[in-house]
Amino acid sequence: MLLEAITRQAELTPAKLALIHNGVTWSYSGLAQRIAISRQHFAAQKLRPGSVVVLAIQHLAAAWVHGIALRSLGLNTLCVPAEKTLPDLSLARIDSVVTTVGEHRPEISMQVADKGWRLVIAAPIAQLADVPLPQAAAASALPEGGHVLMTSGTTGSYKMVLRDAVAEAASVPLHADINGISAQSVVYVGEFLKLTAGGYRWPLITWAVGGTVVFHQGPEPHRVFQALPVTHAFATPSTLGHLLKAPADALPYCASLRLLVTGGALPKALALIAQSRLTRQIFTVLASTEALTLAVTPYDNSDGLQWHHIHPAREVQVVDEAGQPLPAGSQGQLRVRVLDGVQGYLDDPVASQRFFRDGYFYPGDLGILAADGRLALRGRVTEVINVLGSKLAAAPLEQALQDALGATGVCIFSVPTAAAEEELHLAIESTAPIPRPQLEQVLETVLGRVIPHIRYHLCGQLPRNHMGKIQRALLQQQLLG
Repeated sequence: MLLEAITRQAELTPAKLALIHNGVTWSYSGLAQRIAISRQHFAAQKLRPGSVVVLAIQHLAAAWVHGIALRSLGLNTLCVPAEKTLPDLSLARIDSVVTTVGEHRPEISMQVADKGWRLVIAAPIAQLADVPLPQAAAASALPEGGHVLMTSGTTGSYKMVLRDAVAEAASVPLHADINGISAQSVVYVGEFLKLTAGGYRWPLITWAVGGTVVFHQGPEPHRVFQALPVTHAFATPSTLGHLLKAPADALPYCASLRLLVTGGALPKALALIAQSRLTRQIFTVLASTEALTLAVTPYDNSDGLQWHHIHPAREVQVVDEAGQPLPAGSQGQLRVRVLDGVQGYLDDPVASQRFFRDGYFYPGDLGILAADGRLALRGRVTEVINVLGSKLAAAPLEQALQDALGATGVCIFSVPTAAAEEELHLAIESTAPIPRPQLEQVLETVLGRVIPHIRYHLCGQLPRNHMGKIQRALLQQQLLG
């Protein structure tokens, strides 16, 4: 489906920019030609139809070209962040691993051999130059393959979701509308990998509607905004903070830029810096690998509860433990109507039964729906802390503390002690020291009470996953052993 869209655009506007990677530009004609060359190469390999092909390719342009080519031959693709992930893969349908000449290392060969898979080494992307389009390979007898995404870990562990090509194509118009992406868009994806929902969906949507995708892998991401009229930029709070470290005269202010922040709550201090240095058009994105995008909400720095405006085409409910919808203003479990037929995780029936029920996906979040349909997230069902006998959702407290302290990240958790009491821990990500009296005053203001037994941890950097979300279990292990 995506190859058809790219080929059609190459026929209509062959010179139009399709992709920019670290300053190297490809037209739609050039992108289509490279996919055709790759497709011809893989067709000759006779890979097992319907199997999963693992792309051990970190170069984003190469991963996309080879991935689209493989899918057009009826194969399913899966991207991994690095070769160290290969030993952990256990999908029965994996048959082969693809890497490129420039990225192949001996450890990849050994790991693939240990798994009994086949290794295919493709040409580096630089060799797929603008040459005459090769004769089209024979069409695959199988339908176009799908793409396997790794979840961000918000449901407790990393799982896998297979996106069907037909359902995926059907959902593109809606999600182009939700994100405001059109044929005139120049969409900065940065270095989001294809294994993430965002890193996969944003280029997919942009190419499907005829826009331009910008990848940047490496230092000095601000140079992209100096050189290009970027219309959309996706970032996590972490990657946005990295971008805003650019010198004051090196990051141009882009009044027409839509900055979309995903992967976690946007700290107020960071949002204010972005508004003064980059753009006032800041949006918070509510999305997941399993349920796709639910809301793209204009950031309002006066609204501390982080309310999301759910798109009219998406159905979100807050329910009790029996699955019955709760009235407006009540806190309960969040569930989302499945949009594109995903009913579970690959090769994980236990997790599928837990998180997918009756046509809904239960992400494990607590939330409140207002009477006007806006949604406020109140943390994870499993992220409830005990404060002097009161059970409180951690997320709203963390957001309030983060804003009050001007920190880039806050994590609060309680741990049972030998005396059967709960000890409260507050981890703060900040490069500047924060005096303990200030910490205590802020905590008392936020909680409305004095906490006699609390341990503070000032961290230069909190552990985060590939989407920038704080890894709570790993943080607790690092702090407490």
